Amino acid sequence: MNGRDLFPDYQPKTSPDTVHDYLRDPDSKVFKILNDIKPPSLKNLKNILGYFNKYIIEVEQNPGTYKSGNIALGADLDQYYPSEEEILVSELGNSIKTIFESSSIQEIEDFKKEEGISSQTLKFNEIRYRHVDAMGSGRFFYAEKNEREIIISL
Repeated sequence: MNGRDLFPDYQPKTSPDTVHDYLRDPDSKVFKILNDIKPPSLKNLKNILGYFNKYIIEVEQNPGTYKSGNIALGADLDQYYPSEEEILVSELGNSIKTIFESSSIQEIEDFKKEEGISSQTLKFNEIRYRHVDAMGSGRFFYAEKNEREIIISL
């Protein structure tokens, strides 16, 4: 008997794990803000920066935490649980990073001048997501904090 016989309805997850998998509350402020800035583009940069600068301050007041994880369900021994603010800063920072990667330096400089955006250095820790299929128990999503800061010079 193989695993397919024991769990005939099992479907492996083939898409990347994202914040949408991890957070289950559709009314979360994370989703409200992410919907407000869609799609991440140069024309939305000022709005994204405004949110980023607001929530980077709030992360200091409401950081995530490590708790004992349920190893049998695929969690780490000390599992990280990010705050909504940390998740937002990570998502917003990654949006800014995407904008920078898809725009030329000249386009960014022109936009900064047009919108009155001052030069600044952005620092954040990326939150990554992963899932574990615990046969007989279900699919579980976990977050991991990259301890190495991402730095963007704007």
